[in-house]
Amino acid sequence: MSKSQAFALILAGGGGTRLWPASRRSRPKQLLALGGAESLIAATFGRVSRVLGRERTLVVTAADQVAAIRRALPELPAENLVAEPAARNTGPAVGLGALAAAHRAGDDVRLAVIPSDAFIADEAEYGRVLTVALEHAAEAIVTVGIKPTRPETGYGYLQRGTPVREGVYEVARFVEKPDGATAARYLAAGDYLWNSGMFFFTARRLLDEAAAHMPDLAAILAEIRASADAAATANARYPAAPNISIDYGIMEKVSGIRVVPGDFGWNDVGSWSALADIRPQDGAGNVAIGDVVMSDVAGSVVVAEPGAPLVGVVGVDGLVVVATKDAVLVVPKARAQEVRAVVDALAASRRNELL
Repeated sequence: MSKSQAFALILAGGGGTRLWPASRRSRPKQLLALGGAESLIAATFGRVSRVLGRERTLVVTAADQVAAIRRALPELPAENLVAEPAARNTGPAVGLGALAAAHRAGDDVRLAVIPSDAFIADEAEYGRVLTVALEHAAEAIVTVGIKPTRPETGYGYLQRGTPVREGVYEVARFVEKPDGATAARYLAAGDYLWNSGMFFFTARRLLDEAAAHMPDLAAILAEIRASADAAATANARYPAAPNISIDYGIMEKVSGIRVVPGDFGWNDVGSWSALADIRPQDGAGNVAIGDVVMSDVAGSVVVAEPGAPLVGVVGVDGLVVVATKDAVLVVPKARAQEVRAVVDALAASRRNELL
């Protein structure tokens, strides 16, 4: 694969409400240092740019997050930050990034669409899988499917189909997040993979599929592309783009998608309970981050963010406790996915200073 023919589009506009109270509108999930010393987006930028080079790694983010992304990624070339005039989900964000890459390298440029907020344990294997996927992106839409390790109900799945060549398969179908029994059946079947949210294709193929399946978006992108002042046209027209993910808008409607199975310690860090999978644990299965004191505690995640008071926890099992300078969260680890209920309640009561 010629690296000069490929760009990465790192999608960095999300909020991550399931990681409240650390994740806020002004400090979304990808800016948190959940996997180690550096933020999730800094880790993503580092490993992607090692495959493609910094100059071919673009970051697509919301306009109100531009300053924070620049602080988090001082090595990102200034011209490689693509700002959405309004947050319109991943479908339009990928379209806007595809225009930026095609403007530099032509419509046949290969694109690697990468979420900014996942944890990766084995970066060498990750790089190998990305390289294989990009090699196939000239002739097909490709995704990376993660080998499941448990019957997870929080992820979408895809079913592996007919082999194309060694290590690459047709996608038989995409399926939505399953219930527990269905997830267990998928795990036992052996041919289902977690949907990683990574997609690979040429800019031309993306724009063609948008025209076929998201014509409203395709029309807006065409206006931006044809304009003598693309930035002004984007500011005027992009907010009217449909608010839809690339998964729903395009991928689930397209045939002939290929998948490269990946087994590189992927975790989307979708809730506080995920820290138990990516952070060192003590002898009782606890993860403690920050100024924390525990006694007779097991299987818990306890986090004191910078600026929070000391957090003391005694005599409990299976809890998540997260303290920031202005909020405290306590939830059973098994229900950590339900943190959004607090965020929704705060929004309903207009406690915007906490969102």
